[in-house]
Amino acid sequence: MKFLIASIPAAGHLNPLLSVASLLEESGHEVAVQVNEDLRPAVEAAGHRFLAEIPNAQTSAGYYLETYPERMQMSPGMEMTGHALVHFFARNIAAQSASLKMALYDFQADLILADSIYWGTLPMLVGPRDKRPAIAHLGVSVVNIGSGKNIPMRPDETPEQREAELQLREHFILQPAQQAVNAALASLGCPALPCPILEAMTELPDLYLHPGIESFEYPNSNSKVRYIGALPTPAGQPTLPEWWQRLDRTKRLVLITQGTIANRDLGQVIAPALVALGGREDVTIIVTTGGQPAESIPVAIPSNARIASFLPYAQIMPEIDLLITNGGYGTVNTAISHGIPVISAGLTEDKEEVSAHVQWSGAGIDLRTNQATPEAIRHAVNEIFTQPGYRKRAQQLSLEFASHDVEAELISLIKECVRETVSA
Repeated sequence: MKFLIASIPAAGHLNPLLSVASLLEESGHEVAVQVNEDLRPAVEAAGHRFLAEIPNAQTSAGYYLETYPERMQMSPGMEMTGHALVHFFARNIAAQSASLKMALYDFQADLILADSIYWGTLPMLVGPRDKRPAIAHLGVSVVNIGSGKNIPMRPDETPEQREAELQLREHFILQPAQQAVNAALASLGCPALPCPILEAMTELPDLYLHPGIESFEYPNSNSKVRYIGALPTPAGQPTLPEWWQRLDRTKRLVLITQGTIANRDLGQVIAPALVALGGREDVTIIVTTGGQPAESIPVAIPSNARIASFLPYAQIMPEIDLLITNGGYGTVNTAISHGIPVISAGLTEDKEEVSAHVQWSGAGIDLRTNQATPEAIRHAVNEIFTQPGYRKRAQQLSLEFASHDVEAELISLIKECVRETVSA
């Protein structure tokens, strides 16, 4: 079979798809990957065929940030998210759709697999069924991210606060995104969406694969969602730094990261965590800057800290005792799959909802902020180290991850999807 993989231009979205690409190729299938030119090196480093988007597609995150500098003045959370949904995701539909059609002309795929926030498949999904191949989407964050669907009330939340938050979500996210997507579809001669946009990626495709576990998600009755456990790490991972082998294994290892997207200001999580834990004799701090120089950390580096630009998570996670993060889904998922409790502080992109899931699942603490303080981090670390329930819950969830045979389940579900499409 032939599989066309498509991703938005973000490493956290592309990397899971590259893992799937490797599994498909190892099973004897032919794979091509289409993404913005900025990520061509990542695709080719993983050994896959790269397909370019249409000329002058302008789908890169850099183009979006340069075109809309006002985004940086917006409040983290709903306002910033809503702006991105309209001016990045919806705006890219036309270019992504045209790029897919161009790719299919030469590479006649049996199935298109795209990440869960790639909206370039929507023109095909709302169009005639017999005019397209099978389409599946792969979750890269919590299910139905941003939709507000199935979100349970927080213990400290009043009905009035709940209603106010729902109204804000409708104003900043749901209504503008729905209008922008329907306008983009109309410009291409397509009908409007038959469902809310932030539920469309689980409702409309033929299959929705989720590389996670059901117990980390709010209850959801969507029959198209299939949980497959943790994906293997894609090829081309960084090497271990030379200091890794010299670490004192009698001390707790605390990993701190702000990922590769929301890491322009390392004073949000990394710096306050260094201040909070610097000098603790029972802790070694491991920091990954996600490509930013160590000099961009706006505090002095304590003697018990080690800094790296990138780290091979698959190799280090079995020895990590605690993750402190701004809520990147992939990193949180990886930590919990290894039974590691999490402290999360983030409000941008999908991070507010990922952090909320961390708290709801019982595997960690949501600091409910985009700017953590040393005091809040210190308190949360002490709570996790002294209250064994967090680690116990993370370990329970790791057993659910281990119950999945991700390769067998993924290949079987994809093949079944293609068969059903052909028979239909």
